Amino acid sequence: MDPPTKKVETLRADSEFVLSRWGERDRAPILMLTPAPNRPAVGSLKRLEHEYSLRDHLDPTCAARPVALVQDQGRPALLLDDPGGQVLSSLIGRPWELIPFLRVAIGLARCLTQVHERGVIHKDIKPSNILTNPATGDSWLTGFGIASRLLREHRAPEPPQVIAGTLAYMAPEQTGRMNRSVDSRSDLYSLGVTLYEMLVGELPFAASDPMEWVYCQIARQPPLAHQRNSLVPEQVGAVVAKLLAKPAESRYQTAAGVEADLRRCLRSMETRGRIDSFPLGAADVPDRLLIPEKLYGREQEIATLLAAFNRVVTSGELEVVLVSGYSGIGKSSVVNELHKALLCARGLYASGKFDQHKRDIPYTTLAQALEKLVRSLLVQSDAEVGRWRSALTVALGPNAKLMTDLLPELELVIGPQPRVPDLPPAEAQNRFQMVFREFIGVFARPEHPSRCFSTTSSGSTPRR
Repeated sequence: MDPPTKKVETLRADSEFVLSRWGERDRAPILMLTPAPNRPAVGSLKRLEHEYSLRDHLDPTCAARPVALVQDQGRPALLLDDPGGQVLSSLIGRPWELIPFLRVAIGLARCLTQVHERGVIHKDIKPSNILTNPATGDSWLTGFGIASRLLREHRAPEPPQVIAGTLAYMAPEQTGRMNRSVDSRSDLYSLGVTLYEMLVGELPFAASDPMEWVYCQIARQPPLAHQRNSLVPEQVGAVVAKLLAKPAESRYQTAAGVEADLRRCLRSMETRGRIDSFPLGAADVPDRLLIPEKLYGREQEIATLLAAFNRVVTSGELEVVLVSGYSGIGKSSVVNELHKALLCARGLYASGKFDQHKRDIPYTTLAQALEKLVRSLLVQSDAEVGRWRSALTVALGPNAKLMTDLLPELELVIGPQPRVPDLPPAEAQNRFQMVFREFIGVFARPEHPSRCFSTTSSGSTPRR
């Protein structure tokens, strides 16, 4: 299929993608999704290709279904069936009236029900990925570029700047810092953020940087929607609050359960002009067994780790904690419970795993962990990278080459470094250890305490 030639309107234009509506006399209206002009083509193409690959799993009654992947002026473009409607983000900015809100909210819950029944988790529910008709409540989802066909997906901690998705609408477990898996209930949290924004005219949280957004999603409780907007019935606010529960086990378990409660609210408003209180989730019956991922019987171990971390934050002294146990017993899960505390202190996290096949290579596990720290610098703003560059250059001095040899990606931060003079083995070892301590010291500071975690110490080696 050739790309269309007559543009009708731009529906969405942001830092990620541009969604536009096209129409010609001899063909039905069609949507075209293209990368934003300043967005790298490779990353955008992967998302477009992934969304196109899901076309057979998307129902046109609840999603703008992909029909072709084409080139438009040398850039990748995804063509989608046009179901009609407006992008929800263009309709947000002031609180919605209750009846139109309920109709659209019901339509969105219905869409998620159908998407989840087809085995798809969207993972990026937000107003700019929603088309809707406010008069009827009919709604359709777009933006399946990071959607998953896995029933559950574990997310490892990553720098907030590179987490796939939109932090302002992201479920706590999607940040990788909750020690919990991502599943269909993650979409329900994002739906809750969207509905909150429709009712209040503002997001539940405000943040100035990616790390603060992550902290808000995992640790802060927003004011109830009916407290922010007195025209919102308390029962509707309770539905949204249940969607925004931090633990997935405390949320609605299915979109069908959300839809049933919203329909009850709409019927009550249309017949009696008010919404009386009723038990939430009466029709919220999961279609599969959802086993809670809460850790049981590890409270003492977690408390010990938290106490050690808090001592480091308070005193600035170094501590080493050894966590032992058989393989598969859950050592990593216990340690990962510290993510929330680390985030609250704006700390840094690095992890590495000992590989028995590389046990003869000195520092391989520490290098693996520190490479992740270096990569977390590369995705920060130019100003932030500049500050790190200055701190590292001062700390490492003329011996910086020793660290760029160990961590080649460090050159992307501080640039190529001159060779260091050869020394006798003992002096070279002392010099390396001194430079290594200085490098670690740049990251382990009061304003951002660091935690380095390595697993399977039986494969480690004391050499060098």
